[in-house]
Amino acid sequence: MELLTPQQAAKRLHVCTKTLRQLRREGSIRYVAITDRKIRYRPEDCDEFVASRARKAPECPSTSRKTRRISTSTSSGKVVAFTARRGSRPNALR
Repeated sequence: MELLTPQQAAKRLHVCTKTLRQLRREGSIRYVAITDRKIRYRPEDCDEFVASRARKAPECPSTSRKTRRISTSTSSGKVVAFTARRGSRPNALR
């Protein structure tokens, strides 16, 4: 049975050893404790960790959905230029 050192496991997971240690403390990755200070990792546990972190990309919103158009018409339904609308408002900031 092959066991990986923390350095080998970190390299396999493309993380630093400090991150691997944090993952171990969080319980995110399985490990083998040979002694209290001698920690090893099984290759299949590293692979399982990677598989558990895999995510599927969210689906793109449908392009067939109608978007709300900004109307340039007045309440009467008549199309008016933007500058004309701005000047017609009684409390318009200038």
